[in-house]
Amino acid sequence: MAHHGNAGYDMANMTAFEKATITEIEWTNPHCQIHFDVTNDRGVVAHWNVEAPPPSMLAPRDWTRRSLQAGDVVKIEFHAAKNGTPFGIIQRVTFSNGKMLRAYPDRTDSKTE
Repeated sequence: MAHHGNAGYDMANMTAFEKATITEIEWTNPHCQIHFDVTNDRGVVAHWNVEAPPPSMLAPRDWTRRSLQAGDVVKIEFHAAKNGTPFGIIQRVTFSNGKMLRAYPDRTDSKTE
């Protein structure tokens, strides 16, 4: 079965939103999906979706299907799509209490925007 690569994503840079509101989690194979909203300084809401590894890869990194719930406000860091669409590949989530969940090992060659 063929699978996609990451050429469509800006893997050299990381996009970060300090206050992302989780709207939905899809705990599924072949990829989990995390949907969230971000409001800019003009009050305009943008709807985003980031892809995460499957549950079998997230579980060893302390994720569960209940790690994120709709309504949670978190910092989310991800590699955004190069084409400007509101989509990306998640790297990590940080909760208000400082707890961090990584979806992948941190990349040493990425800088946060």
